Amino acid sequence: MIKLGHLKSFMVCFAPLSAVFLLVVSLLAWEGSLVREKVISDDQRYALEKSISVLRERIDIVVSDLLILSESQQVDAVISGTANLHQLADEFAIFSLRRGIYDQIRFLDLEGKEVVRVNYGSGIPFAVPQRELQDKSDRPYFRLAENAPRGTIYISGVDLNEEFGQIEKPIKPVIRLSAPVFDKFGERHGVVVLNMRAAPIFADVVQALQLDDAEPFVLDDDGGWILGGEEGENWSEDLTGKAIKIGDRLPQAWESMQLGLQSFRVDSGFYSVQRLDVSDLLLARNSLRSLSVIYGSDEEKSSRLNLYVGARLPVDVLDKLLWPERGTLIIVSLAFLFLIAIGSAAYAWTRQNQIVASFDARLSEQVLRASKNSVVVADQEGTILKVNPGFTAMTGYLPNEAVGKPLSFLRAQRENAEALDEILMSARANGIWEGEVRNRRKGGDFFYSNVVISAITDPTTSEVNFVEMGLDISRHMENAQELWRQANHDALTGLPNRLLFEDRLEVACGHAENEGHSVALLYIDLDGFKPVNDRYGHEIGDQVLRKVGERIKNTIRQGDTVARLGGDEFAVIADDVKGRDEAEWVAQKIAASVQRPIEIDALSITVGASIGLAIFPQDCKETVALLGLADEKMYQQKRVRKSKSSDLVSASR
Repeated sequence: MIKLGHLKSFMVCFAPLSAVFLLVVSLLAWEGSLVREKVISDDQRYALEKSISVLRERIDIVVSDLLILSESQQVDAVISGTANLHQLADEFAIFSLRRGIYDQIRFLDLEGKEVVRVNYGSGIPFAVPQRELQDKSDRPYFRLAENAPRGTIYISGVDLNEEFGQIEKPIKPVIRLSAPVFDKFGERHGVVVLNMRAAPIFADVVQALQLDDAEPFVLDDDGGWILGGEEGENWSEDLTGKAIKIGDRLPQAWESMQLGLQSFRVDSGFYSVQRLDVSDLLLARNSLRSLSVIYGSDEEKSSRLNLYVGARLPVDVLDKLLWPERGTLIIVSLAFLFLIAIGSAAYAWTRQNQIVASFDARLSEQVLRASKNSVVVADQEGTILKVNPGFTAMTGYLPNEAVGKPLSFLRAQRENAEALDEILMSARANGIWEGEVRNRRKGGDFFYSNVVISAITDPTTSEVNFVEMGLDISRHMENAQELWRQANHDALTGLPNRLLFEDRLEVACGHAENEGHSVALLYIDLDGFKPVNDRYGHEIGDQVLRKVGERIKNTIRQGDTVARLGGDEFAVIADDVKGRDEAEWVAQKIAASVQRPIEIDALSITVGASIGLAIFPQDCKETVALLGLADEKMYQQKRVRKSKSSDLVSASR
């Protein structure tokens, strides 16, 4: 029970410490806010640089596409008369379909008239009929490119596509690029024009800027909204004739952009922005090319050549991003105040800790008794001090039969007993050891146990006790071994199946390569086995296969492997053979063994064996190819044998 004096002492300690701490927290909150804002700024700048990199890569691809089209073989073929305009239109359509970003690809002749135009409509490029082709001689992309030297491109500002003098709906922001076309003799023949759809490019650019719920935007050089404005603001000058600019709604942000600031915070939020000069954008990606660029014209809006790309974090979003730091400081403050309160009640806490410790000891004892797993407590020498009922149920030893004996008395083998010291040393060094051991029950039978040994140090005496927890996994081990056997052995003959055979072949060839000896692979196919099945049935055929498998196994050496690959096909791995002669001798022994009559009930059945032989590494150094080679040689021998005898199966009753 806390008395009045305890409460007074509590307040004397609590009040000044709390005041000092809250002052420190306030300073940390201010500093943490600055650090977090710096992190947000760096993240936004990285996202902005990433988006600009995307834009530069796209423009580099478009410039490359334009030069490729202006110098393509198909254009040369049309100019030289070896190809027609339909073929050129097909090439433009395929190119447009693969790229997916060009609204139009056009070829203009020297008079500025469209010779070929491919439109990209609804995801399907198509050639515009000849009657709908237009005269583009007054357009800047023709006038400025028609007399330009080879290796020159023209690039316009971004604007909305027009058809017959009207803005196309829905709106299609485009950037037009053109390049002159020359034949192989250097004579000028026209201009290739690309209408690049700006919308998907802008979408890729702003996608990287959508970080932490930021609002990306694209502005022209005068601050007009191209992307990211509110309803009615984007492309307002083109669509309504009245320009709505960022300075009309966000004057502080626009003023900071004009000053060249790239990261700044104003009343409307936090901004990361960069002004993109189209000349720098192109030259940065084409510095290694001999490339001349014409930028826009007097008739075009020059403000659409240079753009502002950026993102804004609104004030409410920014506050949410800064809030986790403030929340952490609040939690720390509450935790510290809680610790002060705990310190003021030290005696009560100590007493409570003693009660809890006593309860934990009783709880641990109850858990020990209730556990169905084996639990053994031993001293630092490994002598058993205590066991639980689960130990008795698992091993058959009563507590008085186990206490005082070393842990090793349970181990089934001398090696396991001798390894106990190493196990205890490992548990002492690492705090815990886990593994599987083979133990012996009181009745003498063996069992496998999954054992976890924990080393617990007494802080008062520095003595170490060991707690061994064991789980009987004998059934699990037996099931695992049986599953492995079933997965790797043939159900009929009990021999290794193809899977295990191929694994052993890999191992044998690996050893042979390392040790410098040879491995013989014998591929065996029974001759005359099908008539046995047809005449006497599959039951007799199965008995024949089992007998053949036993004979082959009894013929080869103990360390060799025989497997049934399927049907009436067998294979043998003869390891460490002295040469081809020894391998052929093994094959002859197997063939002779197989050909002996097989007695089943009153039947005497004879089958033969065609054997293909391949030797590693003399014949082949790859196991798959080695198996294929042996198979091929087996079929060669079978064809030879069939030509000499039409029936290798005989049975008498």
